Amino acid sequence: MLVFVVLSSGCTIPVLNIEIPGLPEIPGFGGPTVVQYEHDIVIMTSLEAVPNEIDAGQSAKLITYVNNKGDKPVENVVVELYDYCSGLFTPEITTCRDNKAGPTKCEIKKLLAGQTIPVVWTLKQEGEVKLKTICPPDGMKVLVKYPYKTSSLTTISFISETELQRSLEERTYKTTASYIVTGQGPIKPYITVEDKQPVPVFKGARTVLALQVSNKGTGQLASEVSKDQTKIIAIPRANVKITNLDSGGELKPADDCPFKGGSPDDDVRLIGKDSSKMICKVDISSLDGKVTKTTTKHVEVSVEYEYIFTKSVPITVNPKVTG
Repeated sequence: MLVFVVLSSGCTIPVLNIEIPGLPEIPGFGGPTVVQYEHDIVIMTSLEAVPNEIDAGQSAKLITYVNNKGDKPVENVVVELYDYCSGLFTPEITTCRDNKAGPTKCEIKKLLAGQTIPVVWTLKQEGEVKLKTICPPDGMKVLVKYPYKTSSLTTISFISETELQRSLEERTYKTTASYIVTGQGPIKPYITVEDKQPVPVFKGARTVLALQVSNKGTGQLASEVSKDQTKIIAIPRANVKITNLDSGGELKPADDCPFKGGSPDDDVRLIGKDSSKMICKVDISSLDGKVTKTTTKHVEVSVEYEYIFTKSVPITVNPKVTG
């Protein structure tokens, strides 16, 4: 099932022919129409302990259901019990469809679109318990990690110098805004147009584009890159691809553009939920003479990454009653 969010500053979505009036502008986008498909793709629909309170020496089951909300299969999904008070509990996976990687980790080779798969651990309580105990205090923790690819498309409107002059003289000139469509996935890349549109076309004309990556999901980016002999959380620059923006095309990035080669000059790190904005000057001189009135071009960007999210549930252990 496709789910999307439409954000706009009061204009009609061309594809859907739906008027979305009066919604606020999005900071950093300057009022484009933005269609965002599903953010969180792989989810845990539930995580429960059965029972959630046991006596010392007894066992409990930890049960989660992992679901793919997207419209395509997701491969190499990892489900892992990673915080369970080692020494107080001994875990063992009892239900894992594909591959048990030790007592705590389940590897799902392929999770089909719309599919839900159960993963179950048995937790045997061991060791002496003298007082009523919840360990860890904030609950048993399960993580899910999966790889994904998200793409987006941004339209850019252009106007010839002659048409601009005519529309200004006749007072018919109207500004336009980009139409941005971002695909499914929690990490979303955006190309935005920093100039007012339609952008005038003439000899020596330039416009300014910006690339930014945002975390729209409920989890965290998990991709790693090695830098200065240490690993940091970042999207490898080679995993970010920009198309329709090259030195041999109609939109020619300047020499100092940070993504002139079709990928950023450096790996992409998120500060909080967003990356820094990468600004690129683009030569549009080659459109002079080709644009007689107005025209629309588009730029696409895709990003491949790993994503991780967690859930927790408490289990209470009571001391054995003696006497």
